[in-house]
Amino acid sequence: MLNECEVCRQVQQKYRCPVCSIKYCSVPCFKSHRDNCIPTDSAQDKDTSPESPAVGAFEYRHQTSETVPVEKLQLLGQSKELKNLLRNTHLQEFLKSIDSAENPPRLMRKAMHEPLFVEFVDECLKVVEPGQRELTDEQVLEVIQQQIESSEDQ
Repeated sequence: MLNECEVCRQVQQKYRCPVCSIKYCSVPCFKSHRDNCIPTDSAQDKDTSPESPAVGAFEYRHQTSETVPVEKLQLLGQSKELKNLLRNTHLQEFLKSIDSAENPPRLMRKAMHEPLFVEFVDECLKVVEPGQRELTDEQVLEVIQQQIESSEDQ
């Protein structure tokens, strides 16, 4: 089967491991894989061209003036600084907790008090918005507060 899950080899792959780029089909397969996952520097080179289905097929549901273009998001995967930060297990767990939270915007307030997370965010912004001036902590907190309030209104 073309594009099959590289873990169970029974179903078509839908996802790609962010660490090593192995293709997998489901959460159980990912959990099975992650215990044996080996980071590779060549993972970014493995089928990440804009023409590949995993990358090129992505489309935003609700684009706004604040939406980051997919091409710029793809640059995040090429940043050595981000890769180094993401090796930190504390940051990994912190990001997972935000991602799996019922209300992620509320956790952002806590996250912005975590120096490692702030460093991660700053590095992401350097990649997707090079040349932009850096915001003060107060400005970042103000933007986050506005986003939290707007999400609570919806």
